[in-house]
Amino acid sequence: MSANPKVSLLIPTHNNARTIAETIESCINQTFRDIEIVIYDEESKDATRDIINGFAARDSRIRVITSETNSGPLMAWRKLLYEARGKYMTWVWSDDLILPRFAEVLAGVLDQNPTHLLSGCNAYRYYYPTDPNIPVPKANLEKPDPSWELLNASYPTAKIKGDAYALGIFSKIYPVTQMCNLYRIEAVKQVFDSQIHIENPFGWDYSRAAYGNDVQFLSELGLRSGELVQVGDPLVVARSTPTSMTERLIKKDRWQYWLQYTWSFYQGWSRCRNLSPRMDTLINLALDRVHFCNLPYAMKNRLWPKHANPFRAFKAFWFILRHDRHFKKDAGPDSMEAYLAGTGK
Repeated sequence: MSANPKVSLLIPTHNNARTIAETIESCINQTFRDIEIVIYDEESKDATRDIINGFAARDSRIRVITSETNSGPLMAWRKLLYEARGKYMTWVWSDDLILPRFAEVLAGVLDQNPTHLLSGCNAYRYYYPTDPNIPVPKANLEKPDPSWELLNASYPTAKIKGDAYALGIFSKIYPVTQMCNLYRIEAVKQVFDSQIHIENPFGWDYSRAAYGNDVQFLSELGLRSGELVQVGDPLVVARSTPTSMTERLIKKDRWQYWLQYTWSFYQGWSRCRNLSPRMDTLINLALDRVHFCNLPYAMKNRLWPKHANPFRAFKAFWFILRHDRHFKKDAGPDSMEAYLAGTGK
């Protein structure tokens, strides 16, 4: 293994014996060979460690680190970040996959754009059976299954401004998972710690229930980058079960899930106010949506709403209808830039 690999693929694990082998294989089989694969396992009680140690014994590019305590997802990701030796890095979730050209394509984009801090791509999504006794169907990454749906609707490869990228995440145009990007590692180290504990008036611990840390992280890197390239090709396969942690929270309290994400946008964008002359537009959009989500969240949980301006809530609803990809099917990179150009300073 190279002492200074170009790309670090970082895999956090915790009781992932059912899926981890295929995840590691997708990293090993990258067409771009100058990589390291760092796996950090916290407190697994199943066969995860046997599997990852077996791979490490067969491939010198793999390093395994273990811990007998569970620090939570954010601290595990941080541990991996500071173990990485590459110029570029990303996290690869232990039930997901990357297509063979993931590192080749995204590292190539960063090489061609030396001032960019990240490059991204679209992803496929599919659900595998919840029953642990049913094997997870093996994916053919050389020939993706036509039945796989896109994580985000199709969009063209484009070089976009950082604030338009942040708005595109907010409007469901670009993936929110960190795994759909490759990053310059030094840039990540500059911003990561500010995304661990997100101040909020609702009492949520973002370091443990990591819903929204991703949008802050991606937004800030995009804003610091100034511009970046988003590749329209899906180079990631995001897999989950219908009873995953995220799906369970959505079913239990959909409005908490959305409010937690929306607050993260608002808090993060407010902190990044000086990174773009159009930030006030973004901040106001996020605050409008905080009011929109807080009303039903408070009603469901029998709480007094902390943000309950009906006019702002209506503005948020109007933006969703007119600009969010969920309703506006032709929303894309051009429409995000047009919105900011028309309303920003």
